[in-house]
Amino acid sequence: MKTSASIHQHQAGVQASDQIRFAGKYTISYRNFVLFLLLFFTFIVYAGALRNHILIGWDDGEYLTNPLINGKGPLDMPGIFSSFQLGMYQPLAVLSFALNHKISGSIAWPYILVNIVLHLVNTWLVFRLSERWMKGWIPGLITATLFALHPMHVEAVVWISTRSSGLFSLFYLLGLLAWDKYLKGMQKKHYLLALLFALLALFSKSMAATFPIILLVMDFFQKRPLSKKLILEKLPFLAFSILFGIVAIKAAGSFGHIAELETDYSLIQRFFLILYALGFYLIKFIIPLNISAIYGYPELIDGHLPAYVYLTAIVPVLATAGIWISGRHRREFAFAGLFFLITISMVLPLYWSRIFITADRYTYLPYIGLGMIVARWLSQVWNSREKPDKSTRRYLVASSLLVILTLSAATASRIRIWRDTPLLLTDVIEKKRSDVDMAHGYFYLANYYDAADNQEEALKFYNLALSRHSNYPLALNNRGILKGKAGNLISAIKDFDNAIRIKSDYAEAWYNRGLANYETGAAEQACKDWQQAFELGFHPARDALWRYCQGKDQP
Repeated sequence: MKTSASIHQHQAGVQASDQIRFAGKYTISYRNFVLFLLLFFTFIVYAGALRNHILIGWDDGEYLTNPLINGKGPLDMPGIFSSFQLGMYQPLAVLSFALNHKISGSIAWPYILVNIVLHLVNTWLVFRLSERWMKGWIPGLITATLFALHPMHVEAVVWISTRSSGLFSLFYLLGLLAWDKYLKGMQKKHYLLALLFALLALFSKSMAATFPIILLVMDFFQKRPLSKKLILEKLPFLAFSILFGIVAIKAAGSFGHIAELETDYSLIQRFFLILYALGFYLIKFIIPLNISAIYGYPELIDGHLPAYVYLTAIVPVLATAGIWISGRHRREFAFAGLFFLITISMVLPLYWSRIFITADRYTYLPYIGLGMIVARWLSQVWNSREKPDKSTRRYLVASSLLVILTLSAATASRIRIWRDTPLLLTDVIEKKRSDVDMAHGYFYLANYYDAADNQEEALKFYNLALSRHSNYPLALNNRGILKGKAGNLISAIKDFDNAIRIKSDYAEAWYNRGLANYETGAAEQACKDWQQAFELGFHPARDALWRYCQGKDQP
């Protein structure tokens, strides 16, 4: 068996000496030629997304109708950098949308094209980084291929609203590349570049707050001894991460984007939900089947989590054990595993939560770590003999091509699902993953038809959502609004009552019940509802109190 050093020397030799000649006098290394083929093939696979539409009712419409983005005149830079969008602080992503709009208006394909270009650049950066980290272009190419063509990354690339994922990853990877150069030469310019890119990543997406922790993991990987300098050089990065973390929490609170879980999970259940989410991402990396735009939280059955949660929670435990017994590449595997764990940590289901327990787009950066593990394992197989015979080479090449084609086909198929909102949500419903997932699919499909002023279809899908998940406060509230518009006020009030019963701090439901009560002549009860809504932070209730509740104590 070759030693690690001889493997690296062999790969360096291939990189330097094996050339492809074309047009008589020009040459290109196998390394660069294969990398070019990967980038070109990735573009071909993703080019189908250029036929996709703006997803109305799925964040795209909210972004592209924002005056900061579609406003006439010069860019409102103070507004962009001082405001929250959909419960997030990501001014560089918003700025990129605004520039997109200045150039191409509200046509979908230019926005998607920018996302694809970001993905191609990120693929190149993943290759550069993993090549440096793993000391060979072959494992670097494997890692980059998995990053470029994995179907779990479709959401982060073709969904216009996820511009922040590609943008923050660009600066994050540039920062890691600068830091890797800093570790090699300890030059101040590389340190400052890493700090600059970390800051730009934070201005793009709050997930970049993990950057200083990854720097510490890189120190571990490079076997840097613990010292005062090692700690002090991370403090500026840590300060930025804490500052932007506070801003992100404030932004989420302003939108209700992060809140206590609706289901009252116990502490031990929350722990298993975290393990479940990790197991989910690990399984989807290896077996990317039954992918969906929605993954709802599991419902409790007689107060207990379903069995599949506990079974899936075993996976990260087994993965950790596998790294521990991995032998001479343990440090490299540990680094890659920690890269995955740390970069995914900010979106794990802790005490606060987004609406869904997992999401494909969250894997965009973390899967680099898992790709490195696969790349090292495949490299070991390839180099397990001094000179692999022809049959072994053919088998490995054929297997690799089969995997690439399978991933590409799955990615292309997934891209088509993201063509428009009804197709995307119909896919969620038809997957029949769970009643909760189907309820979410029906709910957002109802929102789509409601936005299109098709109230009949909207009411049908709200009813279907509640048939799958009767304790769905958002669906109850929205159905109540439709009923109120149709003049069915008594039934509307009943929906608002049920929404409040399920979620007592649901300020919008209190406000809407106030409107319905006022229309039925119950002005006193309406004022009480609006007062409660205002105390819960729903500011439109203040206007209602001022206008319709004169004579009472006003805020």
